[in-house]
Amino acid sequence: MPQAMWQTMGRRLRPEKRTHPDSRNNVNPQRALRSFAGLSDPVATLITTGLIHATFDVRDAGGDRFILQRMSPVFSPRVIDNIQNVTQHLRARGVTTFELAISDGKPYADLGEDGLWRLMTCLPGISFDIPKNADQLNAAGNLVATFHRALLDYDAPLHSIGFPFHDTQQHIKDLQLALRECEGHPCYPAVKLLSEGLLAEADLLPSLSSAPDRVIHGDLKLNNLLFEPAGDETSPSPVALIDLDTLARMPLAYDWGDALRSWCNRLPEDAPEAELDITFAEAAVDGLMSTFDATPDAAELNSLTFGLEVVSLELSIRFATDALRETHWAWDPKRFERAGEHNMSRARGQFDLYRQAKASHGERARHMGSG
Repeated sequence: MPQAMWQTMGRRLRPEKRTHPDSRNNVNPQRALRSFAGLSDPVATLITTGLIHATFDVRDAGGDRFILQRMSPVFSPRVIDNIQNVTQHLRARGVTTFELAISDGKPYADLGEDGLWRLMTCLPGISFDIPKNADQLNAAGNLVATFHRALLDYDAPLHSIGFPFHDTQQHIKDLQLALRECEGHPCYPAVKLLSEGLLAEADLLPSLSSAPDRVIHGDLKLNNLLFEPAGDETSPSPVALIDLDTLARMPLAYDWGDALRSWCNRLPEDAPEAELDITFAEAAVDGLMSTFDATPDAAELNSLTFGLEVVSLELSIRFATDALRETHWAWDPKRFERAGEHNMSRARGQFDLYRQAKASHGERARHMGSG
């Protein structure tokens, strides 16, 4: 879903240029830059690694650095209200986070046909697509736990992000509809074959609804965490979470599942295979468990053990749908003939990760204390 916003701030382990579904238009940031006061001769450079938004690294004459984004129209403009309110709450709790700039009294600039734009302070740090070691993931889990604890008393409403999110049944319906409507698509035979397995497994997924709702980040892939290098970068320390478009109130299992499916897969997200590292998963869970002052109740603990399966299968279904629709995720034209092929590779990789997660469920549940 949404991308890491500060990916050019440091060395990435696997840089990858992608084409946005809407990047065929000429995105010019100059009008947006003029909408935010206080910038002095800003220079904007397009960041090409994002999956959803058009993102620019902005430097002004005074040496200040910002991130400018034209929001994808798939998101509701109200997500900016979510971000503004939650980041203010986090700062009040002493949690490091970015700050939205103001344009005409609002934390965004609405430029009509030119889109909705936001400008954010740029946090220093580096991001990773693939983890370095278990210690890094344990520290990452602790950072995420700090985020969750800081929001335990956040009681303001959170607006819908604008499209179905962690709604497994709706994602299944979307895939089924795409299969009916896109039979002429070149990727249709491959999607249809994969979908037989996806839909059969989806019938077996447990419901997470018995667990309490909490404020979740919603997109905890590894490159949405910023790290501060330590020495030779063998043990980078986490600094902050970024990319808060998907803030929501949902069971915590969705955040844990999304974290584990990204952090504990030794292969890139868009590879057609996965390699689940149980040692990485256990280290991450040990950090994440610091969310709780005591062991969570049985219903929540049980849901947490299934988060990885639910999120990886759900994401595979979404990638398979977009392999036919080709409207949501960006793609790499240097490696694939079309967006559908890139999304098929992603769908296969997440389904492989799901199968490995399912096979290792008992071992992971025992480590969490629920097996």
